[in-house]
Order: sequence, then C-alpha cells, then structure tokens
Amino acid sequence: MKTPIRVTTLAPLALALLLGGCGGSGGGTPAAPVVAPPPPVTMADAFYSAVLALIGASPEDKEPAAIDGVAVTTPENSEPAE
Repeated sequence: MKTPIRVTTLAPLALALLLGGCGGSGGGTPAAPVVAPPPPVTMADAFYSAVLALIGASPEDKEPAAIDGVAVTTPENSEPAE
C-alpha cells in the first residue's frame, strides 16, 4: 500500500524537475530589433489649419466662435478619416 502513495507523490515532483531543466541554455541568435513604422504624413488643408488655429487661440471660458466663414475642403489625394 505504501508504493502507490509514494509514486503519486514522487511523479509530479519528477515531472516538475524534468520540465524545469528544459531550455534556458541562453544560446542562439538574438531577436531582431523591432522597427516602428514612421507616422503617416498628414496633409494640412485650409479647413484643418483654420480649425487648429481657432482651437489653439481660444480659451475654454470664451464664447464659441462661428466657423461659418470657413469652407470645408476635401483633398483629392487622401483617404477619408475613419
């Protein structure tokens, strides 16, 4: 009767020792450095520039400014924003 108990307690210990000994050699070639792609180039059009200037120049506690005089433009050579 003592044999099954000893086997059931030693088997997981032996398995843990075997798995702990795997790998870890430290050899091999190092991984290639990850190169981040450059950020996309955005084309500033008249509407975008006007809105950025308006946002940058107006404080939070000021009355809203009318943007009726600014014409909305769409560049021909770019994809729409998602």
